[in-house]
Amino acid sequence: MLLIATAGHASTAPALPIHDGVGGEFAAASSLGRTVALSDYRGKVVLLFFGYTSCQDVCPVTLSHLSALVKKLGPTADSVQVLLVTVDPAVDTAEHLREYLARFDSRFVGLTGTPDEVDRIAVLFAARSDSSHPVTPSTTHHASKTFTDRIEIYAHAQQIYLLDTAGRTRGMYFSGSPLEEMESAVRTLLGEASGEVPAAPVSAGEPAKQSGSEPSQGHQHHHHTEGTHK
Repeated sequence: MLLIATAGHASTAPALPIHDGVGGEFAAASSLGRTVALSDYRGKVVLLFFGYTSCQDVCPVTLSHLSALVKKLGPTADSVQVLLVTVDPAVDTAEHLREYLARFDSRFVGLTGTPDEVDRIAVLFAARSDSSHPVTPSTTHHASKTFTDRIEIYAHAQQIYLLDTAGRTRGMYFSGSPLEEMESAVRTLLGEASGEVPAAPVSAGEPAKQSGSEPSQGHQHHHHTEGTHK
């Protein structure tokens, strides 16, 4: 076990493995109004996940969980970046993502592009997504929509990918993961970047795991099954 001290906090956590074959460099249009690349966030810990703004349950829960995490991190959150990669680029424009994410934390950044550009990022992270039939959204979660509006339902990966300051995937979490565990992992990676702790690489091609989890086949809304959510 390693004792990591960051910004006045001490946390005890095992070294986090490097998951070869999960993740990689990419660039995409962003809610900042410009194209950003993953390498733009070198020096920061990145928390990345796939979702979309019309999602009525898991995505807002995940964003709320990440918002609670950055608040828990306090000033250390300045060294952390949350990225949402949309699986619905036809609807989720850069401006729409900016307005949506501001409800949770104005520092969160949304990524969009053409379907092919978004798919390329998903392939890098082994994050599958599939669209279903259009449905009428509930105005409980979408007060700005009318019952004549139609949205696509997407099955999509539900992991939160934890990337270190060099852009390497070091773990995966979910909206139900304990905040203390996620905070400890973030502080471990920041301590590692400062030279306090050595990295713990794994052999190339080793399956990515976090607390026994592997990249899921998808997550679809409204109906819960093993590894998916409808």
